[in-house]
Amino acid sequence: MAELFKLVQIENSKRKKISAKQKKAEKAKETQIKKEAEKKVAVIRQKKKAAKQKSQPVEKPKPTLKVGDRVRMHDGKAIGSIDTIEKGKATVNYGIFTTHVALDLLELVERK
Repeated sequence: MAELFKLVQIENSKRKKISAKQKKAEKAKETQIKKEAEKKVAVIRQKKKAAKQKSQPVEKPKPTLKVGDRVRMHDGKAIGSIDTIEKGKATVNYGIFTTHVALDLLELVERK
């Protein structure tokens, strides 16, 4: 038992406890590093934002859609033709079915 107790004491003595001052110093150093990193990240974000604003293409004016034009919805692949246009909405015929869609959601594929 005595040998086991000695062994435990030796192992415990190997572990050094960090004093409160050292803990505070480490914490202060860590917060300082975080602040510096945040500043660098902020600068990088601003550069990326500026580059993104420069690289955005200028939007082309939307063509006026007329009855008979072939169009597709901006998020779809199916192409249909415009049957009627009333109050900002178009009736688009996709062959098997027709649908009522707002004109601003359509993109021109081919003129009549």
